Amino acid sequence: MRLVRGLRPSPATVIASIALLVALGGTSVAAVSQLVPGNSVGTAQLKNNAVTSAKVKNSSLLRADFKPGQLPAGPAGPAGPAGTAGPAGPAGPTGPAGTVTRLTAVVNSSGSLARSQGTTSAGRIANGQYEVIFNQNVTSCTYVATLGIATAPGATAPGEIVVAPRSQNANGVFVATFDSSGAALDNAFHLVAVC
Repeated sequence: MRLVRGLRPSPATVIASIALLVALGGTSVAAVSQLVPGNSVGTAQLKNNAVTSAKVKNSSLLRADFKPGQLPAGPAGPAGPAGTAGPAGPAGPTGPAGTVTRLTAVVNSSGSLARSQGTTSAGRIANGQYEVIFNQNVTSCTYVATLGIATAPGATAPGEIVVAPRSQNANGVFVATFDSSGAALDNAFHLVAVC
């Protein structure tokens, strides 16, 4: 068959060629859809790394999808309620020999504290009778007391003074003051407990 130059195909030939292409294309689509029906390709049919995408749907990932340390820490939450107190611990070791604790109290005749060291309270119990409470057990301590004027350190007053452990309180000391004839008398005093 010989081609003749300058001849154009007739409109009927063009239409027939287009129809032939459409028919062949439709057949191809039908053949592929017969070989691979819809929703039949899943992860089992794909090779590793065959399908990749840089886009991930928002809110579709979970914490388990990330490596440890990859996600930033959130803000600290509010503090929880305080727990119950635990049991008291064992007593500490005894201090080295030679350690001395000095507790002092200068008490006015009314029973109020003028000044002190390691004293929690003082009070007048009755005429000429006082109690001084320290911040520790003083039953094995040594007591030294003198009658004196609370506002004038070193000044003494006439009379007598008696000091003893307070039987109702291991942290307490009982003090009784008397005049020079032995009668109970409210009087200021200085007290030192050496432990």
